[in-house]
Amino acid sequence: MSKTSPFLVAATLSPPAFAADYVPRVEDLKGIAQLGVSLDKLSTQLADPSQWGAASNSLAQFARDPKFYLNYARNFISKTVKENAEDDMRVGKIKLATSTIISIKDVIDTGTGSKSEVEDVVARCKKAQNLIGDFLGDSGVTDERVVAFVKAHHS
Repeated sequence: MSKTSPFLVAATLSPPAFAADYVPRVEDLKGIAQLGVSLDKLSTQLADPSQWGAASNSLAQFARDPKFYLNYARNFISKTVKENAEDDMRVGKIKLATSTIISIKDVIDTGTGSKSEVEDVVARCKKAQNLIGDFLGDSGVTDERVVAFVKAHHS
């Protein structure tokens, strides 16, 4: 039986990447980028009250786990800061985007499809996209797809 010092094992393991060592990668925030892109389809549905039923179903699925994207953002940010990712303003943007998206469901479920309601829900969707664009713009990722989304949706 071989005896290996725990200190030797610990010394050979590579340390986790933190702030200075981490290079932001598109793979690390792909879910948030996909959410932003999916809001284009939602915005199209919201502009047509006859599609609000389908939009409501999509939003109901989204609302089942409202912290999913918040946790995703926090995990990404925790790679770029040494501590307190929870309070990072970039995480706050995703939190606000998520709550804004969820708030759309209340309007379309109780609304009549009036012009002002359509304008309201489309504006909420665009606000969420802008917040996601801000997050992606501040991420440090330089992938051309991310840059294109940021250019189209950065506030």
